[in-house]
Amino acid sequence: MLAYRSRSVAPPTERELDAILRSAQSRNRAENLTGLLIYDQNCFFQWLEGPARGLARVWDSIKRDTRHKDVQVLRSEKLPVRFFADWDLRLAHRARGRLDTTMVELDSPQELLRQLRFRPNVLARDAWDAVFSDVVLPRLRMEHGVRRLVTAPAAPVWHARQDAPAELAGLLLAVDTGAAAQYVNGLVDQGASLESLYREVFEPAARCLGGPSHDEDGDLNLAVGLGRLQIEVRRLSAQFEHPLYSVRPGHAVLVAPQPGESHAMGAVLSSELFWRDGWDVSCEFPSSDSVLGQLLHDRWFDVLDLSLSIALRRDRQLEAMGMTIRAAHTASLNPALAVIVDGRTFVERPQAYLDVGADAGCVTVVETVPAAHRMLDSIARRGQRAARQIPAGLGQIAPPSGTALR
Repeated sequence: MLAYRSRSVAPPTERELDAILRSAQSRNRAENLTGLLIYDQNCFFQWLEGPARGLARVWDSIKRDTRHKDVQVLRSEKLPVRFFADWDLRLAHRARGRLDTTMVELDSPQELLRQLRFRPNVLARDAWDAVFSDVVLPRLRMEHGVRRLVTAPAAPVWHARQDAPAELAGLLLAVDTGAAAQYVNGLVDQGASLESLYREVFEPAARCLGGPSHDEDGDLNLAVGLGRLQIEVRRLSAQFEHPLYSVRPGHAVLVAPQPGESHAMGAVLSSELFWRDGWDVSCEFPSSDSVLGQLLHDRWFDVLDLSLSIALRRDRQLEAMGMTIRAAHTASLNPALAVIVDGRTFVERPQAYLDVGADAGCVTVVETVPAAHRMLDSIARRGQRAARQIPAGLGQIAPPSGTALR
């Protein structure tokens, strides 16, 4: 399944919405896909499900559709059952008055819509899950003619128990080196997605290993625990092979820990998520600002993801990180390099990214990819505005040969 949000380039008319629906229904029938499309106040939200190859082809078409923009994946994973087995596609939106054979009126809560528009980093957990579980299904149960949709039990959305991070942290330090793997396998069997494991189990477990006041880089237990956690990330990456890797647009990202940072777990998690999203990922571990600068000078990167430890708070390194980011901008081939920072310090001080001169700070590595897309979209819009102000006949500066202009 794949759920995404986007914004309409121009508000569609009733006739245009009908045309969108008919075309999508025909395409979905051809690919054996089912789903639901919500339109509300110039925003689209769509849930699609079906065979991986068909879904990949349709997703490629959706991304190339010029009638919408700011396309962002909210959730993407394997499901054991379909939610919309009887629908090639249904459209729900406010403009419809009464239910007919093809349309379902949906009165979506304004607060949820506001969150999806202005806080896209909430992703599925706080937004889409709420829309689907609290709004879509209850409303459809009440509508005439769609009762078959809910006769089969839907797969529940997985969330970790509150004590899961502490349990995993203990097992990462256990004598039995396979105990942690068995525990993680059990979570996967319960329906955990890789993103949910990162956000709800792995990162909190790393903070448990670091402890509330622990700030000793050389601690053996911390090194062992994070090392075993990194092994679990690598092991699971193959298990969660994604059908959409090859069709997503490629951007170049350099993922690295802050030079001098001894714990690189955050960089490992971020690089995995960028790779799953189809980015051209370079994960490096520079020993100094000059080494990092050389990496940025030798190759064009759209985004630099710079991390501190996800286990320990690193307030003392914020000044050094600010110097690193300034040096990175000076060295980079890309004059519009976007910089994201993450790590435990930014969990406990979300606005600290402003202190170091970054473009965005993430309280969980799961937010890094959406944040990167938002920054690239913003840079592209600024570039388009600037291009309109350039007098005719003057050329534009282009990135190195072989690199697409973002």
